[in-house]
Amino acid sequence: MVTGLGAVSALGYGCSALWQAVQSGHDGIRPISRFSTSDFTVDLGAMVPGHDDAMALDDQVASSRLCLRYAKEAVREAWEHAQVARRRVRPERIALVLGTSLGARDSLLHRLAEKVAETFQIRGPVITVSTACSSSTGAIGVALELLNGSADLVVAGGMDVLTPEVFAGFHALGVLSTGKCAPFSHPVGTTLGEGAGFVVLEPIEQARSGGVNPIVTLMGYGLSGDAYHETSPEPSGAGVERAISNAVLDAAVDKGNIDYINAHGSGTQANDPAEWRAVQKVFGDRSNEIAISSVKSYLGHAQGAAGVLEVIVTILSMQHGVVPPTLHFKDPRPLCPRDPIGDTHPRKHANRHSLSISSAFGGSNAAVILGKPGSGGRPLSWKPVWILGAGVVGPQGLDLQSFSKSLEAEKPIRSRVSPFSIDCVIPTADPRGLDPASTFLTAAAANSLKDAGIKLHGRLRERTGLVVGTTHLSPKCGEAFRRSIDERGLSRLSAKAFARIVLNASAGSCSKILSLKGPNTTLTTGIGCGLAAIVLATKMLSSRDDADMIVAGGVDELAEQTEEAGVMSQEDLTQTWQAEGAGCVLLGVEPRQSKDGQVGSVCIAGWGLAGSGDLNTAIDHALSLAGLETRDIQVVCAAENGDQLADLVGEWIRDVPQINPVRVLGLAEAASSAWSCIAGVLALRNGNADVALVLSTAGGSVGCALVLTRK
Repeated sequence: MVTGLGAVSALGYGCSALWQAVQSGHDGIRPISRFSTSDFTVDLGAMVPGHDDAMALDDQVASSRLCLRYAKEAVREAWEHAQVARRRVRPERIALVLGTSLGARDSLLHRLAEKVAETFQIRGPVITVSTACSSSTGAIGVALELLNGSADLVVAGGMDVLTPEVFAGFHALGVLSTGKCAPFSHPVGTTLGEGAGFVVLEPIEQARSGGVNPIVTLMGYGLSGDAYHETSPEPSGAGVERAISNAVLDAAVDKGNIDYINAHGSGTQANDPAEWRAVQKVFGDRSNEIAISSVKSYLGHAQGAAGVLEVIVTILSMQHGVVPPTLHFKDPRPLCPRDPIGDTHPRKHANRHSLSISSAFGGSNAAVILGKPGSGGRPLSWKPVWILGAGVVGPQGLDLQSFSKSLEAEKPIRSRVSPFSIDCVIPTADPRGLDPASTFLTAAAANSLKDAGIKLHGRLRERTGLVVGTTHLSPKCGEAFRRSIDERGLSRLSAKAFARIVLNASAGSCSKILSLKGPNTTLTTGIGCGLAAIVLATKMLSSRDDADMIVAGGVDELAEQTEEAGVMSQEDLTQTWQAEGAGCVLLGVEPRQSKDGQVGSVCIAGWGLAGSGDLNTAIDHALSLAGLETRDIQVVCAAENGDQLADLVGEWIRDVPQINPVRVLGLAEAASSAWSCIAGVLALRNGNADVALVLSTAGGSVGCALVLTRK
């Protein structure tokens, strides 16, 4: 249930200001005064009032501060609305899932989330979802997964800030409107905005026992990948269609009961028709009967915060028995809805079930379905999940045999991946324009499919997803973006370079090359996020019916100026030794036998997520699901050494044989924990163990545990 709402938007601070503006037909779009727009053909933006002189936002510190201020104010309102402090929910059982596109330019996104969590003493899992403009909608979906065992209450949403570079990037793409954003109408184009929004989610029994009245039911969510283009949606709307259909399936609701659709409705030439085609494919003849509108006409496009702010407007509309209008609507454009509530005030409408849709760069789509309090939702059920295949790219090479041998090496290996072209792994792939991170991830993902003996074709492509953990955008792409500004000026920066500076750019490239069209998301938790991605993918695959397989893992790319670690002594090998590469596992709901008749699949018998530093809780949950105890563990695979683990979880772990990929490969912030998982898989495949425990907690925002068995 949703029990709290908080918003900071171009319409003001708080949900009250937001709703008053919606009721009165007042938008938050106005000429930009925060920074100069004299070199651009567009001068409109949707900025939070009171920050028009926000220091021109030309440095990381200024934008970070403003981004965090928006987030903290929105969380505080939702926190107080849900009366969390009064009810004394244990901090260790409260989680935060924060969605953001660029956050604050070059800031590490997970650190922004950690600062928000620290302010409210949130000590459960802290996860950052970064899928460009669908980030906060995806964050709400991830929050629903955490409520299944990892948390009792989750604060979910997102934030972003409007900076000169973001404005210039969208301007270079040619998608900004010369007038106020008028989705499905004229003028064509979007208006950039900013802000933050958060919702509090918890089980209905907990809310009512604490004396809190649920606002609406979060019935289900759906994710998908277009596997089409860096910035443009798949023209037929097939990707958005899958996200909607997956949400309907997850919510266990008849699509004939959807009363209102809050469209992504960005107003652009490519997005609006593609989204309308998707709606028509899902709802057929009912498409013109369902109320549909876009509140970007009020809020502008708030980037990573857009989805959650639109969800909040949808919730408030459901409470008031109305649907919000699409402001500035004149006449419908071709291939768009005829009547997207083209009024100046909300329209009365029975609204029991609502659908909210988001789309983004990299083809990451997300949708959520909301129902009146007490509405049903998906029944909880768990399916076994298997690791069908594994793929690695690292300093040791590109194959599992080299990886396995490296784990036995006495001396460390060089930290960088030797240069290679993706077409040596996938002959049909075009290597032109691929950054190293995309090359690493795609090769590792392809190798995991090859290791499982699976070729994707037909509907299986739509039923295979991708969940990626990473901490940085590609340094090569970041440098190309900065260089384009230095050489051309802000108003003429490279649109292509701008499209590659979102965190999910590598996942977008990977999904396109391999045709991975199922559930798709990119997350970061700092060091260890590769394993966090595997755990989240396991939870999704185990409890949902919209995918048969998911490729999951982590990827890292070192910057050019990072010196080669070379061969180092064991004394010099520390957590600061950086490495690069990728590690992926292919998860499935059906086991597979290897060609020689031996065990080809490894079972994920249990998993756990907990707050940073609370590894014992993650281990206990994983062992409980597996029906095992610590004495049953035969090997531990982790980035930490035995002494570090003993300090975290107890002396018992010293007696368990350990595999530590960091010892020879170096610390790759996301990939190392995925490599640890693959090391556990190989230990079971080779008959060296029957039960393996995979761990990660080295400085990230979550503690992760996986229990792997041979059956």
